[in-house]
Amino acid sequence: MNIWLLILETTLLYFVPPLLVVTGLLPKVAIMPLLWIVFLYCIIALHRSGTDVLHFNINWLVLRHILVRFVLLGTLMTLFVILLCPQLLFSMPREHFGFWLLILLLYPLLSALVQEVVFRAFFAYRFENIIPGRALFLLSNAVLFAYIHCVFGNALALVFSFIGALLFMSTYLKTRSVAMSAIEHALYGDLIFTLGIGRFFYHAG
Repeated sequence: MNIWLLILETTLLYFVPPLLVVTGLLPKVAIMPLLWIVFLYCIIALHRSGTDVLHFNINWLVLRHILVRFVLLGTLMTLFVILLCPQLLFSMPREHFGFWLLILLLYPLLSALVQEVVFRAFFAYRFENIIPGRALFLLSNAVLFAYIHCVFGNALALVFSFIGALLFMSTYLKTRSVAMSAIEHALYGDLIFTLGIGRFFYHAG
């Protein structure tokens, strides 16, 4: 792709949508529709390019590692909530049980999977051969993913999304499977809502 077209595409896909929300040009409820528009563009662009990067195979050995890591980090996240904001612990399942169940069911497909196509598979397709070195590539993706979460207006979303991007992109590069990174993304996303800190990660927050 021509460098100027790549810059234009990157700006429109990754930088403009959050700015439209942060500046108030679009309401916060536009976050998910914007994400889906970008997702559809990525799907169409990948299809038209003829590049087969959207793999959904399950690597059971890596999945076991993901689950072990999730138990360890999930425990730390739970302790974080208990120590710093105990009043929020399990607030969503306690106060909005039906909504919480709906999120557990829909988040993996409607949000986590969509984000993994946009921010892992498509990002890697465009930039893996441009950004030199694995460390700089991971850092670039993590910074971009954290930037996207500026729409929620809090530091917790920025920090957690930065760390999450490092995990998810590492998993994607190891397996080349959108399904694997999406599973890992969904685990942490559902845990965040279960722990009661989901309000920092959606527009009502």
